[in-house]
Amino acid sequence: MRVVHVFKDYHPPTTGGIEQHMQLLCAGLARELDVAVLVPSRSWRRVEERRHAVSVVRVPEFGRYGAVPLCPTMPRELKRLRPDLVHLHFPNPMGDLAYLLGARGVPLVITYHADIVRHRPLLPLYRPLLARTFAAASRIIGASPDYVASSPVLSRYREKCTIVPYGVDVEAFALRDGEEAAVRRRRESYGGRIVLFLGVLRHYKGLDVFLSALTGLSAHGVIVGEGPMAQQWRRLAGRLGVADRATFLGEVSDAERRILLHASDVLVLPSIDRREAFGIVQLEAMACGKPVVTSDLPTGVRFVNRDGETGLLVPPGNPAALAAALTRLLTDADLRTRLGHTARERVIREFSVDRMVNQTIEVYSQLVPSLHD
Repeated sequence: MRVVHVFKDYHPPTTGGIEQHMQLLCAGLARELDVAVLVPSRSWRRVEERRHAVSVVRVPEFGRYGAVPLCPTMPRELKRLRPDLVHLHFPNPMGDLAYLLGARGVPLVITYHADIVRHRPLLPLYRPLLARTFAAASRIIGASPDYVASSPVLSRYREKCTIVPYGVDVEAFALRDGEEAAVRRRRESYGGRIVLFLGVLRHYKGLDVFLSALTGLSAHGVIVGEGPMAQQWRRLAGRLGVADRATFLGEVSDAERRILLHASDVLVLPSIDRREAFGIVQLEAMACGKPVVTSDLPTGVRFVNRDGETGLLVPPGNPAALAAALTRLLTDADLRTRLGHTARERVIREFSVDRMVNQTIEVYSQLVPSLHD
């Protein structure tokens, strides 16, 4: 059985949450299925390669409009791949067109990653195409019941929705030989109390809220990631007088990311709106036995982080509440340990990559009965 996944980008080289999720999912699926990925190349070139037993086809791209890649050959490439099932990752209007023009009639699964928020003014133009694609879909995968219930789009297609939470490879976050010493060095270099932020530096991530909260904390904020708000937030740290306690590291290696997760006391996710649809980074911290402090958004964020069990929830956009929650964890080692232990157990039980892959295969098998043969 051949499954073709379609999106705007893929990891590597793109490091976004959806792209990394796709790589993990597709590599897992490829242990049992013939898996291909169809994405733009971010150039005029066509590139075909094989990664982790997955065939990755990158088609020529002639720019992006409103974050939509223009790839006129994508429908033809999808038809050439002769899929038994197409798995679209939403939002991606180019992927919708590729399916409708190149594979219509083939069983269709859509993973709905997030509502369209940033480019909402363009939604009326996209809505007719969206309606055709969703009408053709046999199943729509949502990562959490909270997001399905609160999404104005998904709530209209609830009867087609199946919940398959994102997963992480827990073993990938276990420390390697010699990394324990690196963890100790990081803690010493940052003064022993570390609040870690991991993510692309976009407006909705709410890093300004965290920087404001940091003015009332006795801790060091370590910020990993790059993005369009990076320079503005660096300047804000200076204006707030916390530049000496807010270290912007930019992008780091997987090994350094793992070391920082273990060196930290708590992970912070101060996002301000529903563009933070899930917060996979929470799972990474929880896999390392760390509690998380996150915004109480009606999305997968609160589905992952259970208040008082795996971490603490705070009202979005409230620096004082965020500072209070972080202070509570930073000053109570027993509470940190208890929440971190529960968090790790929850990831192992509910958010493993194997569970995600097996649940996805079960969705496929309902649409392609021969998968059981």
